Amino acid sequence: MIHILLLILKMIGVIIAVILGILVLLVCVVIFTPVRYQLDASCDGALDSLKVTGKVTWLLHLFRVDLIYEGRKLTWKIRAAWKRIKSEPEDDSALKEEVKDCEKELEEELEKELEELAESGVEEREKESETSEKGKKASEKKSSQTTEKSGLSEKTEKKHKADTIKCTIQKICDKIKLLSEKKEKIMEAVSDEVHKKAFIKTKNEVFKLLRRWKPKKLKADIHYGFEDPCLTGQVLAGLSVIYPFVGEHLEVEPDFENKVLEGSLQVKGNIRMFPIVCLLWNLVWCREVRKTYFDIKNFEL
Repeated sequence: MIHILLLILKMIGVIIAVILGILVLLVCVVIFTPVRYQLDASCDGALDSLKVTGKVTWLLHLFRVDLIYEGRKLTWKIRAAWKRIKSEPEDDSALKEEVKDCEKELEEELEKELEELAESGVEEREKESETSEKGKKASEKKSSQTTEKSGLSEKTEKKHKADTIKCTIQKICDKIKLLSEKKEKIMEAVSDEVHKKAFIKTKNEVFKLLRRWKPKKLKADIHYGFEDPCLTGQVLAGLSVIYPFVGEHLEVEPDFENKVLEGSLQVKGNIRMFPIVCLLWNLVWCREVRKTYFDIKNFEL
C-alpha cells in the first residue's frame, strides 16, 4: 500500500516538474528572444513617389508582420505560426460603379424634391398671407401688455445680475485659494530629497534601456520642406531632440522656401525584454523609488 502511494506521489512530482520546466522555458523564450525590426523608406521629391517597407519578426519568423506603403496605398501581411492574414486588394472598378450609381440616385432624388417644392410653394404663399394678417392683430394686443411688464422686469434683472456677479467673484477667490494650497503641497513633494533621488535613479535606468534598444543600423539622408516655413522649423526642432543620440548617422537638410521631400531612410535592430526585467529589478530594490511610489499612491491634494 505504501509503495503504491509513493509511486503516485512520484508521478505527481514528475508532472509538476515538467509543467514548471515548460513555464520556465516559455518565460526564457519571451525574455531572451529578440523582436527584430527593419524599415526602409525612399522618396524622389513628391509624396506619390514615397515608398516604405517594414518588417517585424519574432522567434525564427514564426511570428511576422510585413508592411508596404507605395503609391499612397498600404498593404500588410501578418503571420502567426500556421495562420496568415493579409490586406485585401482594392477593386477600383467596383468603387467607380458604386459612385456612379450613387450619383444617379442623388440626381433622381433632387429632381423629385424640386418638383414637390414647386407645387407646395403656391400653397404656402396663400397660407402665409392669411397668417400674416392674424399675426398683426395679435402683435398689437401683445405690445400693449408687454409695455406694462417691462418696467417690473428691468428691476428684477438688475438684482439678478448683481447677485450673479457676487457669486462669480466669490467662486474665483475660492479657486485661487485652493490652487495656492495645492501648489504648496506639490512643491513640497517635488523638493523632497528622497523623491529627487528616485527621479534621478529612474531617469538613469530609462536612458540605459534606450541605449540598449538603440538600432544597430541607422542611416538617414533627408531633404524636406513644407509650404509653411514654421512647420519646417517645428519638425527640425523635433529632430534635434534625438540628434544627440543618432547625430552621426542622420543627415537632415531643411528647405524653408520650397515644398519637397526626398532622400532615404534605413533602420534595423532588435528589442529584447530582458533589459525591462533588469530595469524593474533595479527600481524595485531601490529604497527611494519604493518610498516615492507609496507617497504618490497616497498623495492627496
